[in-house]
Amino acid sequence: MKGTIMNGCKYTHNVFGATSYKFNLLKRSTNKKLGKWVTKGRHKGKPIYTLHLEVRKNCPSSCYHWDNCYDDNMPFAHRFKYSKSLMTRLWKELMKLDKKHQQGFLVRLHVGGDFPSVEYVDFWEMALLTFPNLSCYGYTHHHYNRKQHDINNVGIGWEEERSIGKAIKDLRNKMWDRFSVRFSDMLEDKLSANSKELTDNGITCPEQLGKTASCGTCGLCWNKDVKSVLFITH
Repeated sequence: MKGTIMNGCKYTHNVFGATSYKFNLLKRSTNKKLGKWVTKGRHKGKPIYTLHLEVRKNCPSSCYHWDNCYDDNMPFAHRFKYSKSLMTRLWKELMKLDKKHQQGFLVRLHVGGDFPSVEYVDFWEMALLTFPNLSCYGYTHHHYNRKQHDINNVGIGWEEERSIGKAIKDLRNKMWDRFSVRFSDMLEDKLSANSKELTDNGITCPEQLGKTASCGTCGLCWNKDVKSVLFITH
């Protein structure tokens, strides 16, 4: 049965609470796929930061990649538990980064994990309104039109998934230029990011095809003119 693999991160020794963690939660990207800087498009010149949350516990169990999440191939990544203290620490770090990067900075939400609650989506809306140099991009499996599915005992259930998805959609519609979050494997959404196993309708990720060096040299996913981006399963 789909979803029985686990309800959490495969590498539990690398899951941290925000209060006890000694380093920054928002990390400068050293990921070859993401790149360190944006070199084209509206975010050109901005450094890329990453945030990695605990997987599966923050994810809807309807996710197409629940049992083969690419996070399972990242044994050394540090993931963070969702809590009030996580948002408190993130706010302090965002305040510092907003002052440091007057040219702007781009946060990849989330290298692992997903939006854990409507409150957390609201947190990012308030952050975007407060810190003018902040922009975000990423992906979510929280489908705003989700109907009841047969897996409710793990991860986030279908009703909560739908509420979170609607909050993400509303924020995206208001602030796409700074909150470019695509709905993963939601073929009917106009700005989706889909597995090539599900559809051939869209543009395949140029980085995966070796046509560009990184997300920072591409910018396809935060381009509103690109309706659907396709990804090859990791």
